[in-house]
Amino acid sequence: MNIGRKIKSLRLQKSITQEELAGYLSISSQAISKWENDITTPDIQLLPELSAFFGVTIDELFEVTDQTHLERIENMLQIKRVLSKVDYDYAEHFLKEKMADNVYRGKALSLLTDLHNHEADMHREQAEYYAKEALQENPTWKCNHVALQSAQQGTMTDWNYSNHHKRIAYYQQFVKENPGYARGYMFLLDELIADGRLDEAESVLAQLKEVEDNCRVKKYTGEIAWARGKHDEAYAIWDDMVNSEPDNWLVYAYSADRYAADCRYQEAIEFNKMAFKLQPSPKYTDAAECIAHIYEIMGEYEKAVEAWEELIRELKTEWNITEGEAIDRPVREIARLKELIKEL
Repeated sequence: MNIGRKIKSLRLQKSITQEELAGYLSISSQAISKWENDITTPDIQLLPELSAFFGVTIDELFEVTDQTHLERIENMLQIKRVLSKVDYDYAEHFLKEKMADNVYRGKALSLLTDLHNHEADMHREQAEYYAKEALQENPTWKCNHVALQSAQQGTMTDWNYSNHHKRIAYYQQFVKENPGYARGYMFLLDELIADGRLDEAESVLAQLKEVEDNCRVKKYTGEIAWARGKHDEAYAIWDDMVNSEPDNWLVYAYSADRYAADCRYQEAIEFNKMAFKLQPSPKYTDAAECIAHIYEIMGEYEKAVEAWEELIRELKTEWNITEGEAIDRPVREIARLKELIKEL
C-alpha cells in the first residue's frame, strides 16, 4: 500500500473528511486529494504531524522498508547543507530506534555519527560568522579570537589543547582488538607523528608493515624522517615510493600532500594532476580541490576558480552528482573568489 492509500485508509477509519484533515495540516483539501490519488506525496516536514494525527509511527504511515529510511537519511545528509528541525528529528528518532535492531544497528550508529557531525559542521559555520561579527565590534577582545579559533578548528599552540593523547589511546586499543586492519595503524600513526611521539610511531609502523607492506609504509617512513628533521632523507623515501610504483595513483596523491605542506606548490599541482589521471573511475575530486586551495594561496584567483569548476565537472561526469551540497559548496567558493577578483 502506498502512502496516499494509507492516508485515505486512516482518514476513513477516523471518519473525517479531506477538508478536516487539510485544516489540521493547514494545507488545501486538493493536496489531500492528490495524495490519496497517488498524484503527489506529502512533504517530509508533514510526516510527524500526520503520524501524530493518526496515532501511528512514521514507519507505519509510510510503509517503507527500514533500508529505504536509511537510504533516505544518508542521501539527506549528503545533499542538504542545513537540516530543518523536522528533518533532524525524523532522522535521529528513526536511527535511535534502529540501534536496538541487530540487523541495522551498525548502519544506524554510523548514520547517527554522520548526523551529529553534520550538525556540528553547521554550528561551527554559524559560530565562525558570529565570531567575525563580534571581532568587528570588539577587535581586541581575546575571547572573540579564541571563539573564532575554535569555530575554524584553528591551530592551538597550547599543548594541553593540541595533543592527541586520548585519540592515540583509543587507537592503541583499537589495533590490539583489530590487528589485521591496516588503516587502524595508519590512524594511530597520524596522531603519534603529529604529537612527536616518533619512537612509538616507529614501532607502530613495523606492525603496519607486517599487515600491509605497500606504498603506505614508505609514506609513513618518510613522514617520520621528516618529523625528525631529516627532510632530504624524507624526500628520497617519497621519491623512491613514486619510482617503485609509477602507475599507482596513490603515490602521487601522497606526494602532492607532502609537497603542498612544504609550500612547493607547483610540484604539488603536478602530482595532483598525475594522481587524478591515473585513478580508476569514479575518480575522487580531492586533486581539484587541493589545486584550488593552492592557487588561492598563491593569489591566482582565476586559476582557483578554474580548479573549482573542474571539480564540479568531475562530480557530474564521474559521480553523476548534479545538485545538493556537493555542488553548492564549490559554487559558493567560486562566487567568493570572483568577489576577490573584483577587488584586485
